[in-house]
Amino acid sequence: MFRHLVLGLLRDGQPRHGYELTTEYGRRSAISVNTGNFYRELQKLAAEEFVATRENPPEADTRRIPYQITEQGRREFDEWLTSPCQDQGDLSERLLFIDLIPPDARARILEWWEEELWMRSKTLARAREEALRASDSSARLDPLPLLLLRRMKLIAAELEFIKEFRTEFEAWQRQHENRTRAVPERPSARRGRGPGRR
Repeated sequence: MFRHLVLGLLRDGQPRHGYELTTEYGRRSAISVNTGNFYRELQKLAAEEFVATRENPPEADTRRIPYQITEQGRREFDEWLTSPCQDQGDLSERLLFIDLIPPDARARILEWWEEELWMRSKTLARAREEALRASDSSARLDPLPLLLLRRMKLIAAELEFIKEFRTEFEAWQRQHENRTRAVPERPSARRGRGPGRR
């Protein structure tokens, strides 16, 4: 999964070094990761030809080697981004790049997530009912029903997040489209004629 995160941060084609990627990831996710993790992953990706090293500008720190995504790396990232999710961690990484996912694939991914959470919630509810029945005859407090309830509450919060996420993303998308439409087109220049001349 970390490989796709690094490829996604390089997806725009701009060369960046590990420290820049660490900073950008922290800004996007509010999660702190050791810069060494990025450099180790960059070296693996370079060995697989998903990224390539680039020359440092003369004034740059020579210890910081910039990397740029290759066409092969771009294809790898794009395929991963639109493929079915494997787990919750996979989904969390995709949310960092949700604006790059085509609308139909984005809808599929969010529907998969909701369905997965809903199924887990139902499974936990059944397990909790069984645990409550079993604990009725016990003289001691059985923590299992409470722990299952906690997990159910976490899933309910995740489902609520998906709803809020969709609402906020759609609002951002409308605002972005309106801004794009509001930019006036430049009038085509006429040869030899200034404004108001015939």
